This record gives sequence, structure tokens and C-alpha cells, in this order.
Amino acid sequence: MVQIEDPDVRLLREMGYTQELYRGFSSFMSFAFCFTAVNVLTSISIGFTYSLNTGGSGVTIWAWIIGAIFTILIGLSLAEICSVYPSAGSVYHWAGQLVSAKHAPLASFICGWFNFIGNFAGDVAFASGFATIINAAIILEGKDSLSTGAQVGIAIGITFVWAVQNALRIDQQGWLNNFAVIFQLGSAVTIVTVLLAMAPERATAHNVFTSTYNGTGFPFPYVCFIAGAHLAEETRDASRAGE
Repeated sequence: MVQIEDPDVRLLREMGYTQELYRGFSSFMSFAFCFTAVNVLTSISIGFTYSLNTGGSGVTIWAWIIGAIFTILIGLSLAEICSVYPSAGSVYHWAGQLVSAKHAPLASFICGWFNFIGNFAGDVAFASGFATIINAAIILEGKDSLSTGAQVGIAIGITFVWAVQNALRIDQQGWLNNFAVIFQLGSAVTIVTVLLAMAPERATAHNVFTSTYNGTGFPFPYVCFIAGAHLAEETRDASRAGE
């Protein structure tokens, strides 16, 4: 009986890459992982709070829109590369593939370390943001603000929770991310609906889009487009899902 080779495995073999990881992610799970990595609600609550306090609503809106446009362009470029090289190594593997053999080790080394540092900083920011949100919820209940030590403890605690989650098998993590997508979308719709229905006052469009003042500068939106690329070797039909 002739055994048909999986197209994902064949593509990796043609790249000189051996399939080693469990391929348990569907295309939607890959999308869900990227979507939850972006973490819209947390990103907005952290980024908008900073920019509203330092530049006003005009800075917040236009920095987000302009930054998002250029970030999407980067994401489209990364998606194109990922569809050609759907490997777990992601960006550091791509860097080695897209330069000459002479410079491949250096390119991969530099790209890999920058990617690691960026992910490390992102995890720290999200953990800190989670603690900040918990503290804000406590203050809204009329209680005293948590101490700095307590907030640091919360941030460390949620980091350990993430570590435990990452110890799960890839398809088990996928279902958690699917749930997170539904939760985030539902939460966003709920928040917008409640604000529209119950806000006692509403700013004018002119005020929202043009109100600015001199602060400390523009924020930037951080979007984890490459999150799915790291899971390419664990995603079924990866060359298509990477797009």
C-alpha cells in the first residue's frame, strides 16, 4: 500500500527541514493564537491610557490608525514569507534563508536575539498591564490602591500561569485560544454597547480627532503578526494558514 506523504511534511523536507513537532493546530487555532497575542483589550487599555494622558485623544486616535496601517503592511510581508517558509524557527530561520550562505549565521543570530528580547519585553509589559488592570478594578470598587509589591506579585503570578499553559499540548492550547478570541470579541462588543448606552456625556467628533496637547510623544501599536509563524510547524496546512 502506497503511503501518501503529508504536504506539510513534504514542504519542510524540500526546505531541508525535518518535521519534529506535533501538528495539532488548525488554521483557525493559528489565527486565534495571533489574535490573543495581540490582546486587543489589554493593548488598548494600556496604550490608550498612556497616550490620552500625554497627548490627548487626537494623538491617541491618529497614532493608532497610522501605526496600524504600517503595521498591517509589515504583517502582509511577513505572511508572504511565512507561506514560503512555514517553519517553527520563524523569523530567525527566514533571516538565514533570505541572505547568502556566508551571512546566514550572523543574520539568524541577530534576528533571533532581537526576536527573543522583543517577546521577553512584550511578556513583561502584558504582565505589568494585567496587574495594572486588576489594581484599577480594585480602585473602582472604592478600595485603596494595591502596593507596588502586590502588583509585582500579581505580574509574576500571571507569568507562571502562562508558563503552565505553555506546558500543555499544542492542540489543548489551541482550544484555550479559541475561547479567548470569543471572550475578547464579546467583551469588546459589550464595552462599546454599554458605553454608547450609558455614557452621560459624549465628546464631539472634532474634539476626539483634533484634541491634542504637548506631552511625551506618540505611542505605538504592537501587533504580534509573527506569533502564528512560530507555530507553523505545528499547524495543519501551514503554508496557507501563514497567509
